[in-house]
Amino acid sequence: MLEKLKQRTIWLAESPAEPEVTESAAALLRDVKGVMRVRIAAPHKLVVSYNVRQITLHTITALLREFGYHLRTSFFCRMMRSLCYYIEDIECTEPRHDQAECTRDAFINRYLTRPHGCRDHRPDYLRRYL
Repeated sequence: MLEKLKQRTIWLAESPAEPEVTESAAALLRDVKGVMRVRIAAPHKLVVSYNVRQITLHTITALLREFGYHLRTSFFCRMMRSLCYYIEDIECTEPRHDQAECTRDAFINRYLTRPHGCRDHRPDYLRRYL
């Protein structure tokens, strides 16, 4: 399976009642299939590395919400999450893209449309009689 690794930042809502909420969320995500690495960058901030072919950010955030973790709801955080959801959805639904195959096809198309080799520039009626 072709891997598409992503690294995203997940901001959790600040909760003075639960100071170890970030550590427990990181421990939860470390056991999820497709998540490569989870590190705590700051209080209430997780940096998650994962394979998009196995799990998406939408699934990760839904899992966190299901287990009772609250995500930060500032405009910037919601906008970035929505943008990531959209990008990953496009990446998962489009057929696999192979750069080498596209490059080869471009050269083949160019070769077929370009005049090349020894060409007789005389018109057909002159070629037949000579």
